[in-house]
Amino acid sequence: MYDDGRVVVLDKPSGLPATGRDRDDPRSLEFQLSRRLGRTVWAVHQLDADTSGVIVFVTRKSLVAPWAERLASRADKQYLAICHGVPKFDGLEVNAPIGPTGSRIPPWWRIARPDDDGARGATSRLRVLARAQRHALLEVTLVTGRTHQARLHLAHLGHALVGEKVYRPGPCGEHPRHALHAHAIRFRDGGEPSRFVAPLPADLRRLAGRLGLQLPDDA
Repeated sequence: MYDDGRVVVLDKPSGLPATGRDRDDPRSLEFQLSRRLGRTVWAVHQLDADTSGVIVFVTRKSLVAPWAERLASRADKQYLAICHGVPKFDGLEVNAPIGPTGSRIPPWWRIARPDDDGARGATSRLRVLARAQRHALLEVTLVTGRTHQARLHLAHLGHALVGEKVYRPGPCGEHPRHALHAHAIRFRDGGEPSRFVAPLPADLRRLAGRLGLQLPDDA
């Protein structure tokens, strides 16, 4: 999507981890991108392997911290999510802390009480974009960036992702992967580049059509 020699932005495919157990893990997007460009890159943030969409890399390790800070404090990260159930709200702000489960097997994260050990505040803003008989398309804007935040907050509300295998009682088999796409990063600081937008991928477009969801033009 973008490459100025210092910052490289991709529309990440699903099924590929952003980073591996080490920098030489051939399964990771970080490794494959480094090989393709012929120079080392570092991921500024993470997306789950099954989550598609906008992801930012840098070509110098010294750029990781400033770009991570820019993403954390001066950017809106917007996801598109196809979920179970039809929300009664049009818009909603969710404030629900996230903490570790302490388990060695999934799930590793859960909705926690504020005073729980390791709990960190987490805020998401939700907006319903389309409704069908039993499903909905939501825009999820992450105010904070906790691990699995969008997945956990939606499941917490009773609107787990279609395809959710972890944060739903009984894994969902309606889609091969969870229906979550990192749609856009929009910066509020006036710097350039000011935004990156990745359209909803073909598999989620087909899923939306099958479920009867009318996609907005800007998806």
